[in-house]
Amino acid sequence: MKSPIHECSKSNFKIVSKKLILAVLLVINASSFAQEQTKPEEKSGKPKREKQTPEQRSQAQLDKLTTELTLNPQQQEQIKPILAEQNAKQEALRAERMGNNPREMSAEERDAFRAKRQEDRKATNDKLKAILTPEQFKKMKDLEKANMEKMRESRGNWGNRDNGGTGDNGGNREEN
Repeated sequence: MKSPIHECSKSNFKIVSKKLILAVLLVINASSFAQEQTKPEEKSGKPKREKQTPEQRSQAQLDKLTTELTLNPQQQEQIKPILAEQNAKQEALRAERMGNNPREMSAEERDAFRAKRQEDRKATNDKLKAILTPEQFKKMKDLEKANMEKMRESRGNWGNRDNGGTGDNGGNREEN
């Protein structure tokens, strides 16, 4: 026959073991939650991008254009220095804007900066137009438009302060 003490200790053991298992599960759950909180790039579902050099950006652009426009090797060789030049100019403009003038740009400075960027973009497009077939050039422009729309949708109206927050560019963008 079992003693009452034996029965009591057995039921206490069951209760204690259940509590212990629950405590262990809570600790495991809490630690996994804490690990998730330390990875902000995973919250948005996108990994945090590393800053690329102009050369890396040029190569990435060339790879993307090669895939999307089915560039032949000759076109790739002709486009590569154009992209490198474009990215070097953009990097220089960015450095000038950020390095020399850390304060907010005035409207005149912003307009001059935008005009310079558009001038560079037009020169680059003219060079690319001479290399690409008309179909490839049209497809490239369509892809640029789609990317711009995607960017506008993702940032919403917040990032567009200089045009009243309308989300458009007021018709100032040059179409090629």
